[in-house]
Amino acid sequence: MKYVKENKNWNAAPAVSKPQITAGENYLELVFDLDPDFAHIDEGEKGTLEFSEPYAYQLTEISQEAYKNNAFRFKNDQLPWGGFYELKDANRKTDFPSDKVVVNESLKDLKLNHYLFFLPGFIFECLALDYTFHFDQRVVGKLEETYPKGYFNHYLSLFSIHFNQLNADNFRVYTNLYIQLEGKKEFEGLKEELKKIKANKDLDAFVKIANYKIPNVGRKQLDEMIKVIETYDAKSKYV
Repeated sequence: MKYVKENKNWNAAPAVSKPQITAGENYLELVFDLDPDFAHIDEGEKGTLEFSEPYAYQLTEISQEAYKNNAFRFKNDQLPWGGFYELKDANRKTDFPSDKVVVNESLKDLKLNHYLFFLPGFIFECLALDYTFHFDQRVVGKLEETYPKGYFNHYLSLFSIHFNQLNADNFRVYTNLYIQLEGKKEFEGLKEELKKIKANKDLDAFVKIANYKIPNVGRKQLDEMIKVIETYDAKSKYV
């Protein structure tokens, strides 16, 4: 079984809690409790997986122990329990449950991806074109109120347009580009806002915001990005 683990900075909470599923003709939402062991996730916080163009899904009630004892059609040595996966070589006719819930019959002939999510007490599967994950959206409104000029949010948005690799070299190149595009006054406003964000201890909240634009970005990467901003000499240029 070829698979890619899609969740790197979030997972389902360890306690058994049935996820909430809402489906429409062109979308499906799975809402579930998040694991607060991650520093940027609060106790009781929920996450949402949104699937676009879903054909079908299935929620199977099964424990981790039962899965490891071969009570499921996939085996633990093929696909280890835990996390959210895209199955790369799955055959929808043989590797998807026959008692599936069909969301949109007209999509059955599309080339869709097979997603599988291990939750405590459940396995969720979905055939869909794509997915997005987001944290509790209420954090967005809170940060917009606290930082109305939105310098850092704007910086993150522009970065996601120009780069898809999170590393120090790209942070430096992009910061130089940002100053060229936005100007030194805007850059100084960004640096001042970052001081306030750090003083308010809101960086973990910005990890959640960043994930709307840059999937699976974590606190470590955000800290590296901010360090480049703080130490950047606006009179110099990186190449």
